[in-house]
Amino acid sequence: MEVLLTYLITFTDVLFLNSISDSSAAAIGTLMPVIVIPIVILHSLSIGTTGVLGQMLGANMYKRLAANYYFTIIFNFSIGLCVTLVYLLLHQDIGKWMGLNDDMNILTSSYLLIFAPALLIKSIQIGYGSILNINGWTNLNMYSTLIANILNIILNSIFIFGWLDFGFDGVQYVALASALSYLVGLSIVIYFVHLNKKVKFNFHGSFLEMKQYLSQSMKIGIPATMEPMSYEFNRFFITVTVISLGTLAISTRIYTLNLILIPVIYSQAIGVGNRIIVSHLLGAGDFTRIGEQIRQSIRLSILGSAAMILIIWLSSDFAFQIFTQDRDIWVLGSTLLFIDLLRHPAGAVNMVIVNSLVVSGDAKYPVTLSIASMWLVCLPLVFLFSVVFDYGLVGVWLALLVDEYLRCIVCSLRWKHGVWRHASPLAV
Repeated sequence: MEVLLTYLITFTDVLFLNSISDSSAAAIGTLMPVIVIPIVILHSLSIGTTGVLGQMLGANMYKRLAANYYFTIIFNFSIGLCVTLVYLLLHQDIGKWMGLNDDMNILTSSYLLIFAPALLIKSIQIGYGSILNINGWTNLNMYSTLIANILNIILNSIFIFGWLDFGFDGVQYVALASALSYLVGLSIVIYFVHLNKKVKFNFHGSFLEMKQYLSQSMKIGIPATMEPMSYEFNRFFITVTVISLGTLAISTRIYTLNLILIPVIYSQAIGVGNRIIVSHLLGAGDFTRIGEQIRQSIRLSILGSAAMILIIWLSSDFAFQIFTQDRDIWVLGSTLLFIDLLRHPAGAVNMVIVNSLVVSGDAKYPVTLSIASMWLVCLPLVFLFSVVFDYGLVGVWLALLVDEYLRCIVCSLRWKHGVWRHASPLAV
């Protein structure tokens, strides 16, 4: 629920942007990979911190936790500050680099100027969220994101429908609503960590202790970051290809991705929950239960996500009406949803196994595989199917299908090989 609610803020923004104009929804929807990249990087780096913290909890190494919690927040703050400054400096150019026309670039520039500081807020919240999650207090993260979502809807309604006017344009108001919602969400998780759960930070940890902790975390975190970062950059170039296919392709892609948001997030959430449990079991050395946990997570991930996509596909005409009345988008989007129905079982398996390999310390193999597959298989196939064979957006989806199954097969074999059993970063 927490992961779902996090992404629902973006979903809500698309709905309100669509009420402004189709061009606003298309422009900011196309910009989303740029916005998502730093958030994905921070979530991926948090795999390293949660992996190390979880193994410490599993091994009953409680004395080192207070300082390491503090180091986690300092690290996330530093990364978030750098990202925010870069986006503020480049907000007028990013849309141009993506190939958007001048009108759309003006919209993306306005959005980034307001939204960029929210990335710093989100960075700190991810750090605090890791502390809650690793201790099993995931429901508290859910409450904070639920309140942030409700506030986002209220603020968007106030701003977009003119109940409160600060002189901004529509796109800026949507960005402002999201930024304020993130700020409230951060305030709530800080309250939960320090006041509700009485977690205290050790501010006297030495530089050497921080270096050791970050070194252990980055053994997992950096390889874990390379795969999703490569994924987002790969999707960035796919987005550029889709832009060249025309307005119909741009809009259909954005609306389809929003419709499959829930099943994708469901699989991600299963992967995250599985990762936390596996890290504790690794710290305790209980390899038998790890195998049982993996199999259970895969079953839950496949069955749940496949059922959701099937329902969405069967009701696709109605579902697309949430965003648009363009029947061409309905027809094309329905085809894409059917391909997603075929693709998602492999994606669901990948979410579980790759997360398990990474948190165990055996991160280099799945990361190298994923990067190689994305750039040597997926992207060339996107160009071949969509441009050379002229399948358009359907060709893009077919390329993603091939890439997902290739990685699923190879990662599954790697897990069965068992190298992960001897890869714990705490052994360093």
